[in-house]
Amino acid sequence: MAKSVAQLYNEFRADISEIYNGEPFYQKILSDTERGKNEFSLFNRYFEKKIDLRWVDAIEACIIPLDTIIRNPRKFIVQEEEIVPIERARKITAESVRHLAQHTNLIARVEGDTVTPTSILNVFREESFEIYENRFIFTLLRNLQRFIDDRYNVLFNMANDEEMSSLKMNSEFVSGHEKINYKLEISAQTINERVDEHIDDPKSASAFQRIERIKRIVNEFAHSSFINELRNCTPVRPPIMRTNVISKDPNFKACLALWQFISAYDEVGYEIISNESNDMVSDDYRDNLFKMVGVNYMMLKGNSMAQDKLNELIEEVKKGKGGGSRRTRRLKPKMIKRVVEEIVTNYDMDEVEIRKIFLDELKRQTKKKIAGEEKIKAAIGRALASEKARKAAIEAKIKAEIQRKKDIEKRKRQRELARIAKEKALEKERIAKEKARIKAKKEKELALAKEKAAKERERQRIAKQKALEAERIAKEKERARIQKEKERAAKLKALEEEKKRKAAELAKQRKLKEQELLLAKKEKEKAAKAAQREREREAREKALQAEKAKAAAAREKERARIAAEKAKQAEKDKLAREKQREKERIAKEKAAQIAKEKAAIAKQKEKEKLAKQKALQAEKDKLAREKQKEKERLAKEKAAQIAKEKAAIAKQKEKEKLAKQKALQAEKEKLAREKQKEKERLAKEKAAQIAKEKAALAKQKEKERLAKEKAAQIAKEKAALAKQKEKEKLAKQKAAQANNKKTGGNDENN
Repeated sequence: MAKSVAQLYNEFRADISEIYNGEPFYQKILSDTERGKNEFSLFNRYFEKKIDLRWVDAIEACIIPLDTIIRNPRKFIVQEEEIVPIERARKITAESVRHLAQHTNLIARVEGDTVTPTSILNVFREESFEIYENRFIFTLLRNLQRFIDDRYNVLFNMANDEEMSSLKMNSEFVSGHEKINYKLEISAQTINERVDEHIDDPKSASAFQRIERIKRIVNEFAHSSFINELRNCTPVRPPIMRTNVISKDPNFKACLALWQFISAYDEVGYEIISNESNDMVSDDYRDNLFKMVGVNYMMLKGNSMAQDKLNELIEEVKKGKGGGSRRTRRLKPKMIKRVVEEIVTNYDMDEVEIRKIFLDELKRQTKKKIAGEEKIKAAIGRALASEKARKAAIEAKIKAEIQRKKDIEKRKRQRELARIAKEKALEKERIAKEKARIKAKKEKELALAKEKAAKERERQRIAKQKALEAERIAKEKERARIQKEKERAAKLKALEEEKKRKAAELAKQRKLKEQELLLAKKEKEKAAKAAQREREREAREKALQAEKAKAAAAREKERARIAAEKAKQAEKDKLAREKQREKERIAKEKAAQIAKEKAAIAKQKEKEKLAKQKALQAEKDKLAREKQKEKERLAKEKAAQIAKEKAAIAKQKEKEKLAKQKALQAEKEKLAREKQKEKERLAKEKAAQIAKEKAALAKQKEKERLAKEKAAQIAKEKAALAKQKEKEKLAKQKAAQANNKKTGGNDENN
């Protein structure tokens, strides 16, 4: 395992201390450095990103419900109707036939039972995902992407400059015959670290890793096949309708809670705290820097002079035995001739004059150097004054910005209160309109129910009148038939009596003739009488057979008449039922047409609202971009603010936010309770209305059932009456046959 920076630093301190201990050369350099002029600057800056993890927790809690919904989407069957030419019709259904029967203008020709149309209604059915619940999930994911991206981009774009440390050291000292200038400048700055997308344990992950994870998962959800199917659907708009699925399904309830959270969450979701310190260098740190001066000086000398001269220098220092004493040696310049040649051109000057010129030149250069240093000091003073003024201006600007933000926040609170009051007024107005609509609907439904009941009573009255009329006609026909039967029986009886009378007269005549004839012809006459009786018997049998055939034909005719009447009645009932069904179908088609027109109007309104919403959204995006730029500018300006003021402002802001959140939360809870109460009241009224409608429907069904039972009872009574009449008729026929047989026997006896 690699050693930490602290361990390596401790080892370095131990090593450097060991090198310095007991070594006069290093001790002398260290003492000279301490006596010299030393300047230190140690600067540390750290940006602390304080992320509000409430929105991260809320989104993570909804990942599993969203995954379940996307993996198991809800769907329904969409039915589209289109009138197409007959050659393009895919399938002929019952709806197509009904539509053609109502629109005869589409019929080209009719040949017998064959109907050839020019165009026909074609019904297309296909599966669709565009139900309200799925559109709610689509809109939620789109809003969630925008919500996460706004915070992700800022957090990860500001990952640089999180931590920066710098050290500057200027040292100027004299060691022996050398004037040493030592400058050190070093800085370290963190760079953006890549966040690992694959996290084994989300609970142990950092905030940045969790944000990266939820961003990746939400993007995968937004590019799933289910969401791609809904790419062109109409997004839902708040307030969200509490359908049965959204109100009762646990997964949709979690999504609704997330919708409400991100809609109410008006904070940026993070806070950046800038910590800057311009610390003083500690004594221990200063000693270590001084030791590094000695090491670097040794490296410079070791690489710039011969090793033997360096050894001589070390030996000289060792002989001094006083690392802290300062030795002064007069060294004769080795390059004096070359310097003189550069300064003077008169070679007749003696060495004293040359030395004087050289010293004058050195003094002049020293004065020039001092003047340059004074200029540098003046420039540094002016720079420090300018920096101080700039800091004062920045502080004044920050204070003004803080005051401006406070004013903006105050105006925002006032607008929020006005918006809440307006929403309350709109909600009250909506509730009043809803009540008026429900009242009008109830009145309309009551009027329709009364009209329907009146129509039903009228229909029952007409049906009753028709039944009574049919019964009266049947009775009239039965009475006429019975009267005809009686007349026919009377005629038959008269014919029989006439026959008997004629037969009696013939018998008397035959008796007279027989008395006049000779006794010899008595046997012949007996034979003739017997033949005559036989012929008469045959005639009577033929007449009786003809009467039976006529009665059978009459019975058959009566049966055919009754069957025809029944068929006519059944045809009338069938036509009445078809008319009723046709009326119901027409009413349904009218209702469907009205619903389609309403849907088209609603769709048009939805499009107009969507266009307005897009325009508002574009304006909001523009304002958001401007606000983001303003925030970035303010964030850069705030980077130079003092830590104490920043902390105080952050605390004040946090308090105001908490107070605002509490007030908004209380107001939202109050509105939610009022809405819940109103929903419960409306649900109760709706349930009561449904119960009344069910009771009315049950009463109507009971009436229809009683009417059907009464009609069946009347039909049974009619059938029993017809059977009774048939039995009476057969009994009369049997009596007539018996009477005929009796009459025939009497004739034979005569």
